[in-house]
Amino acid sequence: MITALNIVMIVLLIWIFYEDLKNREITTYVMIGLLFIGGFLNFREHIFKIFLISTVINILVISWVVFILWLYAKFELKSSLFRVFGIGDVLFFIFMGVSFPTSTFLVIFSCSLIFSLMISLTFRKKLTKMVPLAGMQALFLGLIVGINLIFELVNLYTF
Repeated sequence: MITALNIVMIVLLIWIFYEDLKNREITTYVMIGLLFIGGFLNFREHIFKIFLISTVINILVISWVVFILWLYAKFELKSSLFRVFGIGDVLFFIFMGVSFPTSTFLVIFSCSLIFSLMISLTFRKKLTKMVPLAGMQALFLGLIVGINLIFELVNLYTF
């Protein structure tokens, strides 16, 4: 069952990548499905108290990142937050925060942002003004979960 949930997660992540790249938006139902699958996979490995503390810490980190982005958008770009950062990106951040313990979340979150930056710089002529951040992060996470599912390199849900 766990393998099946991981495969469904990978399929949904690929769907988000495709959708965000093509339409610059992602379906809310897909994000809700991912949120439940990721939350369940994380929750089954921990007692409720550890799951809750880890999720709260992750959401606080996400809040801090979004706050810094809001400051940058407001004072440097002279724009509103959601003109430079989509609601789908925030939902994807929350999905990642619920799906992994804090140590794994911090590594995957940071690496997915670096991956997105590298891809956007490499393909900057093909990408228009906006980078499909949630899509790029979904591609990265899909690759990580898929490779880990095949080769069982590490347990993504340990501290």
